[in-house]
Amino acid sequence: MTHRASLTAGDPDTLRVRLAGHPFCADLDVSHVHAMAEVTSERELPTGGFLLQRGQPADALALLLEGDVSLEVTEPGDDPIVLETLHGGDPVGWSWLFPPYRWLFDARCLTPVRLLQLDAAHLRGMIAADPVFGLALTQRIGQLVVQRLQFTRAQLVEMTHHDRP
Repeated sequence: MTHRASLTAGDPDTLRVRLAGHPFCADLDVSHVHAMAEVTSERELPTGGFLLQRGQPADALALLLEGDVSLEVTEPGDDPIVLETLHGGDPVGWSWLFPPYRWLFDARCLTPVRLLQLDAAHLRGMIAADPVFGLALTQRIGQLVVQRLQFTRAQLVEMTHHDRP
C-alpha cells in the first residue's frame, strides 16, 4: 500500500515561527533560524506511512510537530524491531549529516504526523559556510545521537535482565 505525503512550502513567517518554537531550535541565533526556515517545508504523513526508510537517501532533517513515529530495524523475513517511539517536539534523523547520506533505520508513522522538513544538502552547505551555525547544529545532532545511544543501551540492559533466570 502506498501512503501519500503532502508537502507544502508554507508561509515563510509561519515556518520561521514554527521552527523557532521547536525544541531542537531552542537558543539558536535568530539569524540561523531564519536561514534554516529558507530551506524548510511543512509535511504531513498518514498513519502507517514512512517518514524514512533504511537504505534510502538521507535528504532531510525532520522536526516532528505532532504525531508519533517508531524508529525500527527490519530484516527481511522478520517483524520490525522498534528501537524507540518519537513524539511531537522530537527531531528525526542524523544520517543526512554523515556520508554516505543513507538512512540507517525505518521511521513509521504510528499516528498522523505533521513535521518540518529541512533540506539536508542546503543544511550541509550552511554548516560549511558558517562555522558558528555549523558548531551549533552539529552539537545538537551529536546530543541527539548520544541520547539515542543511551536509550538503546538501557533497552539492551533491560532485555539482558529479562533473559536471566
